[in-house]
Amino acid sequence: MGYATFAVECSTWDAAYYMHMDRQFLRPEARNNGIGRQLMRTIAQQASQQGEQRMQWQTPSFNVDAVRFYDRLGPVKKEKYRLFLDQAETRALAAG
Repeated sequence: MGYATFAVECSTWDAAYYMHMDRQFLRPEARNNGIGRQLMRTIAQQASQQGEQRMQWQTPSFNVDAVRFYDRLGPVKKEKYRLFLDQAETRALAAG
């Protein structure tokens, strides 16, 4: 039906640990049945049991179904830029 992956990570911005949900996926036929919310609840329970004060995750803005789902959970949003170098740019930077 689906899965979620998560782990405790350290935020250098906040100087604190948090529960990071890296991925949540549900097959289309499993969506809109409360399973996604239950997965998020399970992650929140794990965070609470481990003493973490917050959860964090991200989704691309073009994933409108995920954005709508997450908005219903009531999270605080922080805008950030996701930056990366492709292979050629990475090699060029490494070479100096």
